[in-house]
Amino acid sequence: MRKIIGSIDIGCDNIKLVVAEFFDNKFNILCALEGKTKGFRNYEIFDEAALVKSIKLVIDKASLKLNFKIKKIIANIPTTFNNFIVSESVNTITNEDTRVTSNDILRILQSTAYNKINESSELIGLVPVFFRVGDGETKEPFNKKGKSITARTVLITAPKKEVYDILGILEKSGLEVIDITSTGLADYYNFKNDYLDLKTGIVVNIGCAKTEVSVISKGIYINNEVINLGGINIDKDIAYIYNLKMKNAKYLKENLALANIRRANPKETIKIVNKNNEEITINQYELTEIVASRMIEILKNVKNSINHLTKKEISYIIITGGLTEFKDFNIALTSLFGESASIGVINTLGARDNKYSTALGMIKSFNEKLKLRHRSYSTVSDDDVENMCNKDSKVLIPSDSILGKIFGYFFDN
Repeated sequence: MRKIIGSIDIGCDNIKLVVAEFFDNKFNILCALEGKTKGFRNYEIFDEAALVKSIKLVIDKASLKLNFKIKKIIANIPTTFNNFIVSESVNTITNEDTRVTSNDILRILQSTAYNKINESSELIGLVPVFFRVGDGETKEPFNKKGKSITARTVLITAPKKEVYDILGILEKSGLEVIDITSTGLADYYNFKNDYLDLKTGIVVNIGCAKTEVSVISKGIYINNEVINLGGINIDKDIAYIYNLKMKNAKYLKENLALANIRRANPKETIKIVNKNNEEITINQYELTEIVASRMIEILKNVKNSINHLTKKEISYIIITGGLTEFKDFNIALTSLFGESASIGVINTLGARDNKYSTALGMIKSFNEKLKLRHRSYSTVSDDDVENMCNKDSKVLIPSDSILGKIFGYFFDN
């Protein structure tokens, strides 16, 4: 069975969708695309029908590209905040040879979450800190021998309403959600390596409306904060100062502005029509002054957030998200953080833009869960794979909805 997994990341500006395959321990992108988000702003759904339509358009576009209908997906849950609970549990190993099986791992993980989540919250992530089989501590308990298994985990929760609102929308969009995750946890998996897994650091995702600051301690997601600032605030600044429509302000931001004034050129200009139907000329230097001011405000807020999120020594700060692709963002970052922070570099062919950071990390995180339990899973059937490889077969995009159902944090099927 080919291991193909799809993920969807709903942002206030764009919906990102990635379908990837793990083959021979390599991560290959089959499809990475985005579509405009409508009906969703500041982590709130204000037009359900518009959001469903937006999601369906992205799914249909990807399905046509892949030549099969996307039906199952991992979903990122955009939340206003996360809570973190450290939990520990112990179970007896009941099989005759006292070796840990996949089901033993499932049961002990479930045990750590039992009766730990309050009624207003929902579990969106469970990160193992360590296992103990008999007297030996391990990260990989499968097939280890002992009379008992202990697990310590970090349970990640989010407001129940925010979780179920997104799950309901995805269900109405014809998608079966097989797993859910959060931005900070997913982003780390793009940059995870043996060195980072030994250190405490920060991963920051600067998005459209929000900036998420996440603390990672020895590979474990332990804290976060959401700052209500992002790329849309730059659009609003430009629109207000030059009396422009938001779409024209965004055009200027993406096609003329820089993140820092150091290399801004006053002779480089764009002519544009304002709300009064007057043609005005905007130069790069003046526009960049506006953008750079807001950019520094966002980064200062990130710095303040880091200072009160953790008192531990910080070994790295990685900045990701769509805004990091802004021209000269590295200069703006260095001006405030010096060499202590860096822009995350995604080397995955087919989705190297940091706007795909969360969607890519979700798939990598899901694969790690499968490896822990020595399970294999694909969101795509063998028939779909055959259609993907068959140029004569054309996918038909039906309009009916598939009832969604969570496959589960623990892959219990």
